[in-house]
Amino acid sequence: MTPRQREIYDLFQKLGNKNEVARVTGMDAREVRRIIKRAETHIDPAIADAMDGAGLQDADLLHSGWLKTEKASLYFKLPKDDLAQDMVERVREAMDGVKAIPEIQKDQAHDEDLLTVYPIFDVHLGMRANKGETGEAYNTEIAARRLVRGITNCIASAPSSKFGVILVGGDFLHHNDNTNTTQSGHVLDVDTRIDQTIEAAVDALTAAIELAATKHATVLVSIIKGNHDRDAYLAVRVGMAQRYRENPRIEVQKNSGDFFIMEFGLCLLAAHHGDKAKAARLVMHLASEWPEVWGRTRFRFYFTGHLHHAKMQDIGGVQVEQLRAVTPRDAHAASSAYGAQSQMQAITFHKQRGEISRIKVSL
Repeated sequence: MTPRQREIYDLFQKLGNKNEVARVTGMDAREVRRIIKRAETHIDPAIADAMDGAGLQDADLLHSGWLKTEKASLYFKLPKDDLAQDMVERVREAMDGVKAIPEIQKDQAHDEDLLTVYPIFDVHLGMRANKGETGEAYNTEIAARRLVRGITNCIASAPSSKFGVILVGGDFLHHNDNTNTTQSGHVLDVDTRIDQTIEAAVDALTAAIELAATKHATVLVSIIKGNHDRDAYLAVRVGMAQRYRENPRIEVQKNSGDFFIMEFGLCLLAAHHGDKAKAARLVMHLASEWPEVWGRTRFRFYFTGHLHHAKMQDIGGVQVEQLRAVTPRDAHAASSAYGAQSQMQAITFHKQRGEISRIKVSL
């Protein structure tokens, strides 16, 4: 480390908080994290000697190379930290100083036999769409407003059920990191950087959850992954868990990943983003992995998204529904002549009678 880097690391050892180091030194928080991360990463002495010989002091500029001696030439590659874990750590640090909100006031009268689900699939926060190409402009700010407007209308029209579920069904974010590509390498139309997208996502989802808490006595929040936000969804989930950690009426599921499963009386509610398996296989997996819940229930519902258009079918005793997206079309969808409408819903279930009402809001 350079003397300046050593100074930063020593200050972190004293203060114990990276954001506090950034505040005291006036440095960018990301640069502070990078310096501390380098200081805590072990580098083989042979590689360190080679760096010194070449006059290279910053290991972050180095990812691979050759070590040559009189008897051998060795190729090395430095490991990189997992993106998802780094993102989660950044959100935890950002939320450290945020106070948990007090309990939200709710309606006095609730029907204990009812549960309302607000499925939020394919918002694609961070996507950019130009009106001339797609027929409708879209960016991070528009997406956030669209989500809050839609959930407000759904909540206002839904019955006063005791239980509410905010079900984020994947692709809440359009991009996973600042490479702005999908897992397969497809380049995405992106409006802003991933950290700004995550901040907008947290703000919009916070508004949705707290609106639901004014309507329902208990609110469950489940955030599952999509193919666009396969790692970044964790950052949103951690942010929500931190904000509501002291609110007894709002529970954020911490173990949600690919699947959402819930038993409510005779109802079995399930969800998956829909990108990894077709409907028939999802139903067979549901029966295989949760046989006890399957056996206790009579009304079974499975929600998916991913393909952005509506489709419903009955498979083996399960109503499988592919939901419309919150997002409008992107340039690829418009050029491919896709014309699916954007929509949000509030779906209410009775413990003994299954689905009893449904509110649909066009966006």
